[in-house]
Amino acid sequence: MKKFKFLVKYGLKKRIGRKAFIIANIVIAILFVGIVNLPSIINMFSSGEDEITNVYVDVYNETTVNTLSADLSDMLNEPFDGYEFYVLNDASGSLDVEGFWEDGEVNVALVVTGTVNQPVINIYTKYPEYNQMIMGQIELLMINYQIDDYQSPEFVTNLAPDYENPEEEQALSSLMSILVLPLFILITMATQFVGVDIIEEKSTKAIETIIASVPAKIHFLSKITASICFVLIQGALIIVYGGLAALIGNVGESMTAPVAGAGFDVHLLKYLGDLLPNWPIVLIIAMLFVIIGTLFYLVISALFASMAVTQEDYQQFQSPLMLMLLGGFYIGIFAPMAGGYGFMKAMAFVPIFTPMVAPVAYASGIMSLLEAIIALVVMIVVLIGSLYVVAPVYKVAILSYDQTKFMKRVKSYFKKGFAKNGKK
Repeated sequence: MKKFKFLVKYGLKKRIGRKAFIIANIVIAILFVGIVNLPSIINMFSSGEDEITNVYVDVYNETTVNTLSADLSDMLNEPFDGYEFYVLNDASGSLDVEGFWEDGEVNVALVVTGTVNQPVINIYTKYPEYNQMIMGQIELLMINYQIDDYQSPEFVTNLAPDYENPEEEQALSSLMSILVLPLFILITMATQFVGVDIIEEKSTKAIETIIASVPAKIHFLSKITASICFVLIQGALIIVYGGLAALIGNVGESMTAPVAGAGFDVHLLKYLGDLLPNWPIVLIIAMLFVIIGTLFYLVISALFASMAVTQEDYQQFQSPLMLMLLGGFYIGIFAPMAGGYGFMKAMAFVPIFTPMVAPVAYASGIMSLLEAIIALVVMIVVLIGSLYVVAPVYKVAILSYDQTKFMKRVKSYFKKGFAKNGKK
């Protein structure tokens, strides 16, 4: 156990302690903060004229205060220095709810019923981000009236019916396609980590000294463990970078002008949070797929590295692995954009593509939670099977320096590995 811990610690320190790791993470952090806060950056450098839009509000006033709409307009537009950002209109009659949702001009409808000292306000809104501002100003307005026996208004919020929104669906698919990139980077870094580490030891003949001290099985497991620890550390750092990016975006929001702040998504994480109310579950599911999928790819990478003799040899051996990774990467990016939801769902159950395709499919709503769990279970079964197949072959190949052709070498190692395993 002590030797196992030493090998894991040594392998992890070898990667994390390098300047390249620190420099790479500085670059990743800067890029992450920049990409996440892209809306704020664009807003900062865009012309002020493009930022200003109007919020059109119809007020259905059934109280005895006839100036309610005008008074509320003055309060809502007070921060805008004479500019009428909120355009309020005194509407007559009763609200046609279906007509309001179909109307493309009116954004908010306020139906004020009851009495002034005990009002009930129904808010129909197409943009929920304006609700807090409007409700706060209405309450202040009622207080300013200094009414006897005043009670706080009762607010009833009515959101739009759950119709399918093509633009929102397209935006979600595009964002999910972008988020497949960190998954690809994590898995690629981990597979390169274990492969290069093994081939360095083998090409310098250091592997002979190591295997003389510890069994091949312990060496194999130590490489896998060190690599998965590396993935967990790098994944945690990416989450930290996301939190830092969100913090910077929120600080920038508080410093921006009121017009820019009203209804403006200051960073992509906030927008993504609005699109994905269940984002904690999505994050957990994604992390589980990354861990299990990375373990699977690490096992395959360790197998190829054990069969290789030189760096050039390993590059040739790992080509099928990289093609599998690229296949999952491109499916995760282009399938949602092309509307290939059925194809993407099918590929999410194919183990070689599951680690990157399944999290995106679940986050996009293409897969249900039950289907995602089934895909995860299939991935775990395939991982266990790959460990059973690879372990005996790794034991034979790690000390072999055979340089025959690729397929001939693979057949030879598998034949020797299982023949030796069968004798035991």
